[in-house]
Amino acid sequence: MSALDQRSDVNSPIGAQSSLGDGMIPAGRSGRAQLCYVHPDLVRNARDRLRAQTADCVMETFGISVNTWVKMRDGKPIRMSVAERFVQRVGTAR
Repeated sequence: MSALDQRSDVNSPIGAQSSLGDGMIPAGRSGRAQLCYVHPDLVRNARDRLRAQTADCVMETFGISVNTWVKMRDGKPIRMSVAERFVQRVGTAR
């Protein structure tokens, strides 16, 4: 059995991870941090609410760094803890 086979979080289907919130898609692990994708529809909705894509505006609006915002906007995975905070803030402001 390879090391990859032993990591069930990478090989498990999306529905098997019940700890993920709505709007989050698992992406496996990178070092110690568990990564996930934020659903593109959620990112699009958030982008419409953002008045400027500056570091200050992104931090004030979503509580995340502009670097994390760019990763999400480009469809790249981010740390799960940051995604949870983002989804919680965006979800409450709908």
